[in-house]
Amino acid sequence: MSVFTKQGNQWIVRNDVNDEASINDICKSLGYETNQFYSYMNFDQPYDYDNNSDSIQCICLKVMTEDIICVITNPGRTILSKEDVNHYMEDFVFSREYSYYSFEEDLKSAISEHNWSIQFVGDTLGVSYSPDDTELYSSRYKMNFIFEGGYLVDYEIADGYNREAHDLEESGSPLYEKIETHAQNYHGSNDDAIINEINIQCNAFYNVPSGVNNENLRDFANADGSYNFKMLLVAKYQGTEYEQGINYEDCKCVCHNELKFEGNVDEGLDKLAKYRYRDYLLTFDDKGTLVSCVYSKNTSRSTQNNSNNSDAPQTSGSGCMLTLMSVLCFMMMMVAAIIVVF
Repeated sequence: MSVFTKQGNQWIVRNDVNDEASINDICKSLGYETNQFYSYMNFDQPYDYDNNSDSIQCICLKVMTEDIICVITNPGRTILSKEDVNHYMEDFVFSREYSYYSFEEDLKSAISEHNWSIQFVGDTLGVSYSPDDTELYSSRYKMNFIFEGGYLVDYEIADGYNREAHDLEESGSPLYEKIETHAQNYHGSNDDAIINEINIQCNAFYNVPSGVNNENLRDFANADGSYNFKMLLVAKYQGTEYEQGINYEDCKCVCHNELKFEGNVDEGLDKLAKYRYRDYLLTFDDKGTLVSCVYSKNTSRSTQNNSNNSDAPQTSGSGCMLTLMSVLCFMMMMVAAIIVVF
């Protein structure tokens, strides 16, 4: 393989790099560990640019950026132009090639390997820093990077939203808007509760089998067109790989006014509280941990729904009126009969 790096505006072949090395070894010889770069391969590249356009094998880029580290081509190539690289990269989409998932995997690896220095992170993100800093903030990722001894040891999303919420919002999905609107309409100005509900529902959505095509989804639909994905997993997937638990506070957060207190239960030394959510009874212990969730048809809810159905026949009031009129008519006939007799 031939390896090219950029010097000024020129792509220069590197004769000091082993042309038989692996991609990982090539990048390591250029100063990058495996969790400090990612590679892009354009398998759909058209071959009508020039005779050499198909000789590029891949392009390696610096994590968290679109900055190219090197271009790797077939062996023997000695010249690489700016146009060659631009042509190969014309289908490149950063968010697709380097997702939040990839980002977090690199961060976890960096913490485990202890090999992201504050210099590497600061230079990569274009953030000013001093060697003694313990925290850097990236406005691009809305994330705080935490350092000890000059190396990354932790990170946190600064705006409070989790990866699933960020991914769903950035995808432009109408589903995210429904989740957000549903939370805002109930929690009002309580931003912490809004963020918490959005995080819970977005995380749950990413774990729901078949997503919006899930066979049980209709049972967990809300009136505004959103869905309670979290309760779908809690209620329908117990004992499966998709099972999720929930504590009382989060349950109250996502179920809103539909979570109804059913009473206290004493089981030995355990103090339990039962709540109803639609057709399910949930039992929580005194620490707010979910103990059980069982199906229990909510007959009162069904009755209420039927009484509010505008298409249902309205018989109760009209029936009483007809009965009263029948009695009056009968009495009038009896009076008329008595008058005729006398």
